Amino acid sequence: MSAFRRFLRQLFAAQPLPKRPRRRLTLEPLEDRCVLSASFQLINDWGAGFQGEIVVINDQQPTTLKNWQLEFDFDRQLTQIWNAEIVSQVGNHYTVRHAAWNADLAPGASLNFGFLGTTGNVTSGPTNFVLSGEGTGGGGGGGGSPPAGPTLSIANASLKEGNSGSKSLAFTVTLSAPQTRAIQVTVSTRNGTATAGSDYGALTRTIKFSAGQTTKTVGVSIKGDRVVEPDETFQVSLSNPTNGATLAQAEAVGTILNDDGPAPAPPSLTVNDVTISEPGESSAASFLSTSGNQIVDAQGRNVKIAGVNWFGLESPNYTPHGLWTRNWQSMMQQMRDLGYNTIRLPYSNQLFDAGSVPSSINYALNPDLQGLNGLQILDKIVDYAGQLGLRIILDHHRSAAGAGAEGSGLWYTSAYPESRWISDWVMLATRYAGNPTVIGADLHNEPHGPATWGDGSATDWRLAAERAGNAILAANPNWLIFVEGIEVYQGNWYWWGGNLMGAREHPVRLNVPNRLVYSPHDYPASVYPQPWFNDPNYPNNLPALWDRTWGYLFRENIAPVWLGEFGSKLETTSDRLWADKMVSYLAGDLDGNGTNDLAPGQLGMSWTWWSWNPNSGDTGGILKDDWTSVDQNKHGRLIPIQFTFPSGGPGTVVALFTVKLSSASSTPVTVNFATANGTAIAGEDFVATSGQLTFNPGETTKTIQVTILADQLDELDETFFLNLSNPVGASLGDGAAVGTIRNRST
Repeated sequence: MSAFRRFLRQLFAAQPLPKRPRRRLTLEPLEDRCVLSASFQLINDWGAGFQGEIVVINDQQPTTLKNWQLEFDFDRQLTQIWNAEIVSQVGNHYTVRHAAWNADLAPGASLNFGFLGTTGNVTSGPTNFVLSGEGTGGGGGGGGSPPAGPTLSIANASLKEGNSGSKSLAFTVTLSAPQTRAIQVTVSTRNGTATAGSDYGALTRTIKFSAGQTTKTVGVSIKGDRVVEPDETFQVSLSNPTNGATLAQAEAVGTILNDDGPAPAPPSLTVNDVTISEPGESSAASFLSTSGNQIVDAQGRNVKIAGVNWFGLESPNYTPHGLWTRNWQSMMQQMRDLGYNTIRLPYSNQLFDAGSVPSSINYALNPDLQGLNGLQILDKIVDYAGQLGLRIILDHHRSAAGAGAEGSGLWYTSAYPESRWISDWVMLATRYAGNPTVIGADLHNEPHGPATWGDGSATDWRLAAERAGNAILAANPNWLIFVEGIEVYQGNWYWWGGNLMGAREHPVRLNVPNRLVYSPHDYPASVYPQPWFNDPNYPNNLPALWDRTWGYLFRENIAPVWLGEFGSKLETTSDRLWADKMVSYLAGDLDGNGTNDLAPGQLGMSWTWWSWNPNSGDTGGILKDDWTSVDQNKHGRLIPIQFTFPSGGPGTVVALFTVKLSSASSTPVTVNFATANGTAIAGEDFVATSGQLTFNPGETTKTIQVTILADQLDELDETFFLNLSNPVGASLGDGAAVGTIRNRST
């Protein structure tokens, strides 16, 4: 995005409209002091289903809420959730907890999570919220004044279970000082390693401190048995205090002591060896290719790119942005968990210069990036994307490091001539050859100004795209080649990189067939007030405009189209109308009449939203300014056009290792895993894979997938290793497995 665009946006953008009021449902009566609260907002409702959002707020000072968990009742079936995970559902009662990247809720802070559900026509939101977590007493260096009102606390308790029948485990709840008016508080139980129904009786009740009382006792029924097992625990939580009381100690642990003999030895972990055949000849073209207006995988199945732009490598930081406040892997996990399947990574030629040192990285959060250069960071991102099932498109965004498109409008400068542009592309194509995670090259971002199409001049972008594309395919014939448009063609002006009118008469010619994808960019009036936004038929004039400038390539089955950039802050009515019309167009409503125009089996056009980053001046991001919360107004619009790649990845096979626990545990068991080279080499023969497995209570089997890559070599069978390490709650039995890749010709 250019500084000129940002200036024009400030000059011409309309004022934001008032936001829709939220339906706020707090955890206690409004006349009492709110300590922990939650609210619900209905984002969209289409009858058959709906999209909603819950905001949780920590109004408790000065305590940070760690590992938050929210319970509520809701008479709808939730079908998809993001920024949180569903722990359990019993009838209409849901228990939801934090995701990996948002476990802590600082004093005064809020966070949101969203979900889809059925059926629609929602008239009332969730009720009976109970928000809980671990208080740390944090809140920053300044501390804060203690609450003016009384405080409530609950103490831990334990009891031997007995062999039969039931006993009552008493928990003591205390009020810090006697009061002249009644104080009420809700007490509720929650499973730990002990399970309600089989180990103890679930409880939710309100207790009342009458005037002058400071101590109350709450009994929880404990069930006896003769099972030899470890001690088990459950939690008892306080919530919803009234009349100015606050929670000093809101959580207690109830321990059910085993009295049936010594606890058994911890279970052991083992992992099996695996033998798998290398992908055969049919998957030698182990990436994506094209067929008409469709992108297809090695099995000929139609697939669609549906992702986000994560910029920063092209900037003087020489690394994707946001690493000053987030861990890079957690950011990529969040992309995957939100349903995006591809990351477009902009870079500059200067990234590869010896003096280009990455900066603005919080190495406490990203210790594995310490000492790496930009290309090595790119390697890490590519490797981890492969583990997550994400795809990468590399984008030459500019020559020298900076922000936005190259100022000259061309793909070269005097400091970085065309020869350097092409040689860097060949280097990248060679570096990632054989790795199906990187699916192609976006040759240059937003040619404009002097860039022409089809006139044979020195600034003919179509000819330059052919030179670079064919050089890349000579080094790596499996990549897709993404070619953007220009700004003006035969007097017809359009967005930078968005004008592909010349491709009809002067198509790009590549030496390898079925590799060409055209890639326009498109933006709304807030980026620049183009004349078509003032058309009296707006926004219904847009599909014909798009068809004339770039959409005809898809509609006439000439080539696939990938909308490499489109985005907005969605702060104006005009921008929201543009976004809704664009989503419908990408989904297949090519004439804007409200019906799908795709042939049976076809998928709509591919796309990547600009941007993931919140620090785009033109558009903001999918992430909000805290680099964690999701802008559901944007993300929710994109959910209907998302796409999941078929499992296993194009042109690959998967080696499936099974990790077994010798017996079920009543407590969670974790173990780390990582692949290691043998005669097989990561990146050439298999995709390096690492992570952590968690066996929840009762689980005894987990699997680990390692992607096996194809090659054309006639060679001996090769081996690699999968190693387990650092078990918690179990011991290692056989913690090393051998993966054998059988050469297909032996």
